[in-house]
Formats: sequence, structure tokens, C-alpha cells
Amino acid sequence: MIIIGAGSHGLSLAYHLFKKDISNITIIEQKRIGYGSSGRNASRYRYHFYSKDNIEFAIEGIKYLYKEAKDLEYNPLLYRTGYLWLLDDKYVETFRKLDSLWEKYNIKGKFINCNEFEYLKKDGLCYFAPQDGAFHHDYINYSYYEKIRDKYNIIISKASKIHVENNRIKGVILEDGTEIKDDTVVVTAGAWSGEIFKTMNINLPIYPDKKEIYITEDIKFKIKPLIIDFNDRIYFSQTLKGEIIGGVEDEAEKTQFQHFSISLQNTIHFLKSIRNLIKDIDGIGIMRGWSGYYEMTPDHSHVMGYSNSWPEGLYVDAGYSGHGMMFAPFSGHIMADLIADNRKSKFIDIFSPERFQKKKLIDEKMVI
Repeated sequence: MIIIGAGSHGLSLAYHLFKKDISNITIIEQKRIGYGSSGRNASRYRYHFYSKDNIEFAIEGIKYLYKEAKDLEYNPLLYRTGYLWLLDDKYVETFRKLDSLWEKYNIKGKFINCNEFEYLKKDGLCYFAPQDGAFHHDYINYSYYEKIRDKYNIIISKASKIHVENNRIKGVILEDGTEIKDDTVVVTAGAWSGEIFKTMNINLPIYPDKKEIYITEDIKFKIKPLIIDFNDRIYFSQTLKGEIIGGVEDEAEKTQFQHFSISLQNTIHFLKSIRNLIKDIDGIGIMRGWSGYYEMTPDHSHVMGYSNSWPEGLYVDAGYSGHGMMFAPFSGHIMADLIADNRKSKFIDIFSPERFQKKKLIDEKMVI
């Protein structure tokens, strides 16, 4: 078997296959372990989505995340922080409907006056979901890597093409022309997954959306929840060390591959915004920032499994649209069951790539 991509989903799949005593696996990674979105995220988990499908996946996925954390080599430091949405009038009705939906899944939050969070300069209505939380992504990625690094063949090279003959997978051709032969290929290449499928003339609608994250110098810890302000297009919280970490949502998606850099305009916007919202941080400065990709799909939901129209032996696990890191353990578990044991979770059908051709898109509107 060949796995293309050594981010969280590729590593999780390899780890779960290793637990099933599956040998002879090659992992192809174009840069380094965790190069893409897996090493460039804000490390949060949440139950609170717009669609029932993603809510149910999150409930099962977070349950598995907590279970898996106990067995990992490194402690991923899971802790509940909550999510806090700052609501203007145009969002209140939407959140009332969502609150009714979330209540059915026992993840109901509460409407609360924003000024009950004493560090905020804002009055008005907020919505607080206490069940959501945070973790440390690197400890998950490298726990998996430590388990499989000496067990499987890891190649650092770009996968230039997937070789197909007579509608069957034959292997992967590297950028230097070398071919790694195998009859099973799993694409877990994040934002690059759609590009890899193009080498087989298959349209898998996964595209990059560049995002930026900034982190300030540390201050006394007081901001526990992740705070989301739709109007100002920012989100932020604090690390356990006390740094404020967050990002700015651009008004338009950046759907082309770009340099991993941050813009001065967005950095200034983030800094001004948090100073306007948080008390007693007037002199705070940005220490560093970085960028990465959300791996987006048309319905803002991931793609896993296979299509009956694809070559035999071809699988995918990608397109998580900003919430991939928290789902990596559960997705690796599901995909390993499918590939190794032909055991098909209900989520394989729900998030199948065939939904795009069948026009059965998932109505997910809460991308953070």
C-alpha cells in the first residue's frame, strides 16, 4: 500500500494499519513530516457544526480523540475551553435555530451577555458552548510518527503521478521518474489532494484556501474560550503559556497555492481588533505568525473512502475544510477498517466523493 501525504491523516492511517499488523506500506511526503496544514493549525476541537452529518461525525470523532489520547506516546494536552461567539442581531436567529439542533445532540450551549466575561470590552449577546476545547497538534502527529517511522518505508519526494492501467492502480511515479509499484494508493495530501487526482484526469473538488495565524507576547492567562467575532472577521484565544493566538478571516477565499507568508495588513487588523475587544492589552505586540491552507470542498466537508467510478485500489481522506486535525485519529481508524478489513462505517457513505456527482452535498456553513 502507498499513502501519499505524511500529515496527520496519513500518519493516523499508517498508525492504525500498524495496529492491525499490516506491513509493506510506503509513505510518500513531498517536504517533511507535518509540512502542510497538520503543522500549521490552531489546534482546536468542536462539536458545534451547522449540518447534522458533521455534528454526528464530531461527536464520534472527539470521543475517539479522547480515547486515543490515553494511548499516545506524547500527551496532546486536551482540555475543554469552550467556544464563544460574539453575536450581532443578524446572527441571533441563526444561533437560536442551531441551539435547538444542538440540544437534540446534548451539546446545547447558552446565550449570555458578553460582559459576563470580564476581560471583554463588549456588551450585547454572546453564545457560549462550553463543550469545545483545545489540544496540541504536534504531540498527536509525532506520537503516530514515532510508532511507524521504523516500520514503514518513508520517502521524501513529490508524487508526480498516480499510475493507472486498465482502471487499476499500478503505483506512484515520483518527481525523479522513479515508480513505486503497488495496487493500492490512499491520498491523504490535504490541500494538494485535488492536484494529485488531476494526474489521473479525475476531478476531486479539493482546493486550498490560505489562512494566517498570529501569536502575541504572553500576558496573564484570562481568555479561556476560543472567541469568534464574525463582524470583525477574527478568532482568538490564549495558550496555556498566556500568548494570544488567533487569525483573520479574509473576505474572499484565496484559492490558489501561494507562498507561506503573512500579510502586514492582516497582522495589523488582528492586533487592532484584539486591542479593541480585550481589556488592558493596549501595548501588546505580535511575536510571530505563520500561514497554511484550509483544504476546502464545495460543501465545506471532508471526503473519505472511494468512488465506484475510480480505478480499483484508489482511496482518499482529505478536504476537511478547516477542521481536519481534530478528526485525524478517528478518520485514520475508519479508513484503516475500510481498507484492511472491508468494514465500512456509515460515515464512508455520508462523506463519499460520489456525493458531488450525485448532487447530495452536505450543508455545512460553520467554517472557523
